[in-house]
Amino acid sequence: MLVILIQNWQISCKIAAFRSTSRVCECKQCNYVYVYCNRLQDNSHIFRTCAKSNYICHSIIKQMDNIQLRYLFDRIKEADNNTKKGLLNIEVRISGTNKRILISTGIHLFKNQFSDRNGFKCRNHNNAPAITGKVVDMYRKIEAFAFSDKCRQLSDIKAWDKSVEVGASFIDFMKEELRRRNYPALNTAHSQRMAIRKVEAFGGFKYFADLTYQNLLKFDTYMRRTVKMPSSLNKVHVILHSYIREAVRQELITKDPYASFTIPAAKFKEPVYLTSGEVERILKWEPGTELLQQTKDMFIVQCFTGLAFVDMQRLSGADIMEVEGRKVIKSNRKKTDSAFILLLLPEAEKVLERYNYRLPRMAINSYNQRLKLVGKGAGIEKVISSHSARHTFAVYLINKGVSLSVVSKTLGHSSLTMTQRYAQLLSKTVIDEMSKLL
Repeated sequence: MLVILIQNWQISCKIAAFRSTSRVCECKQCNYVYVYCNRLQDNSHIFRTCAKSNYICHSIIKQMDNIQLRYLFDRIKEADNNTKKGLLNIEVRISGTNKRILISTGIHLFKNQFSDRNGFKCRNHNNAPAITGKVVDMYRKIEAFAFSDKCRQLSDIKAWDKSVEVGASFIDFMKEELRRRNYPALNTAHSQRMAIRKVEAFGGFKYFADLTYQNLLKFDTYMRRTVKMPSSLNKVHVILHSYIREAVRQELITKDPYASFTIPAAKFKEPVYLTSGEVERILKWEPGTELLQQTKDMFIVQCFTGLAFVDMQRLSGADIMEVEGRKVIKSNRKKTDSAFILLLLPEAEKVLERYNYRLPRMAINSYNQRLKLVGKGAGIEKVISSHSARHTFAVYLINKGVSLSVVSKTLGHSSLTMTQRYAQLLSKTVIDEMSKLL
């Protein structure tokens, strides 16, 4: 907060004009009149205060007078243009001191994707406009908070996004927090909204005071009656816990009820993948209709690139580039925004060239339904889906001796956990197949 003290209603400051948010206030301690404004146009102030007003107001002026904001990218200096990303922070500092607060935007970029000329701008990224808009909006909100009467000292900046009071509805808090998080992937945002609806339908977590271990047990019982899949139960608990942890961080509650609760483990189905022989049968199979031909072609591209369905639909010629004389696909996953790079194999390139690197548009449900017909037509007994192609590519790479870290990078996994499941699956398959020899 910035305060200018005036005496006998005469402004003792060199500033010619204040913003429209300026207002005249009176010190409750000694009735001294002062003017408060959100942001001053000049920093050369002359203050005249009485002893009491100096104690109450002037200390605030001294600390928050010269506040500055800037974008701070890759603070630990490890980002490059290809393999390592850096975190983008917004730094709030009191000039002339070493006092500062770093606020994470949660966005990681390569070095050539960041520009702070004339403000922040994201470059060389598929979602560049959206990322730029999100960060700039966040910067402006932090700036507005820093110069508001809610910010009396530098540490208050940490509460810039506390839009919900303690007595407010926990459901409202979750919805507001979901808007703030602004998930770029539609399926992630949908999962969050569905989880919030389930918490709302439960009815036992209306207020922050309801976030107790006893109510959490009731919620778990309620969820076990309403969902069938263990993975769905796990996902709702994980999402709810993320909002409760945020409430703890914002000091809206003091205790996390999940501290004494074990989230039920998700039981994942083993991934369905095709062997090289089965992929060959699909390659040789001739569909009878144009739609099935398009479906087959898209599946072949997935099998030899590992692209998720949404990333395959977004693929264009702009994502294809040459590195040391070889064509590669370089982009970011829509779901996790994780960067990936992979060699464009001949089987996929042949199909993409036929469509001028712009595959047909198709709804995911229609695609998966038609894939069942493709599998049946090619004489494959497995029920295949869009994700089967991604699993097939991962297993293909591991069988060829590609390391898990490279496979993870190629698939755009945010961690090695999922990639390791493929290795575990292969180990089990080897044991099962060799057991037939006994």
